[in-house]
Amino acid sequence: MESRFLDLGTCVCRLNASNEIHVAVHHYVSPFLLSAGESEPHMTITVARDAATVAEARKSLAQHPPTTTRTSHPEQRYHAWLTEDREILLPENSADHVIIRTAGLVLIAAEHAHVAATVGTRVVRQLIMRGGEVRGGRCVHAAAVDIDGQGVLIAGQSGSGKTTVFTHLIEDHGAHPVSNDRTVLNPTETWQWNATGVPLSARFTPEGISGSPTLTTALKRYEPNRGRYLVDGKLELTPWEISTLFDRRVLPVTEVAQLVILTRSAQASAAEDDGNFLREHLDFGAEDFFADDWLNLGSDLSKALPGSNVGADGLWERLARTVPVHSMAWTDPAELPAIAARTYKQARL
Repeated sequence: MESRFLDLGTCVCRLNASNEIHVAVHHYVSPFLLSAGESEPHMTITVARDAATVAEARKSLAQHPPTTTRTSHPEQRYHAWLTEDREILLPENSADHVIIRTAGLVLIAAEHAHVAATVGTRVVRQLIMRGGEVRGGRCVHAAAVDIDGQGVLIAGQSGSGKTTVFTHLIEDHGAHPVSNDRTVLNPTETWQWNATGVPLSARFTPEGISGSPTLTTALKRYEPNRGRYLVDGKLELTPWEISTLFDRRVLPVTEVAQLVILTRSAQASAAEDDGNFLREHLDFGAEDFFADDWLNLGSDLSKALPGSNVGADGLWERLARTVPVHSMAWTDPAELPAIAARTYKQARL
């Protein structure tokens, strides 16, 4: 069992796992790795291939009805047994792993290494998002890049060109990727904002791939970790794959200097300094399944992390007051490289 430390933007996590599991998780958490742990972590995640622990948990709970049911993913529900000092979660429709959470510790035991790695990565995502909420932040519907130390958020409704602009900024202008589609915004003590990437695969349409010489060339000889065209004909690339294929290091966090809102229409939207306008374009809304604290991590993190007085509604108004917002409209996809170039130029001013 090896230990690695991850700086997740608001909290530090120790990840204990075998090398086999670390290799799989590395695809998603590589930007957050620390060279060494300098202080006691806020949370420890132990991930193991351990069929005996899975069998023991299932046997011990077989005669006891679960306390509640939790949903971690659209395709993953858990029965949860809660006591004073621990929570035990067993998947509803499979028997291949168990999650045991106590104060400061999440233990994941699975029959297969790839299951352990998948669940471990999902727990890391929860720590990033729940830690951001405890600090007064929020998960927003936006990509993020870093241009010479200047963070740029790229927001817009689905189909507005976020991923295409994100790709052009990396490929054509040397930006460092931070996240695609989902980013955690954390307020700082100096009234600025840090954007932390959520470790998810980025989805590229066939048209988006064909518009990128780098991806077109690389994918002729490289088979993605998640295979090809799993969702709606789109290809998914992990953060590690994006870093490797574009030869551009993924950064875990960047300080936000500007916000670009893309609109697929003939006219740019107005009211850029209005909090409601930002909420409309960045908020995932109540239907966001990632918003559920299915491991109840917030209770632990709230004891360990300094909080913020920014409320859910106040966040949008504060963001509108403190970050320059640029609305950019387009009607033809051929305009998107120029929008990326304009965004890059603004970041360099």
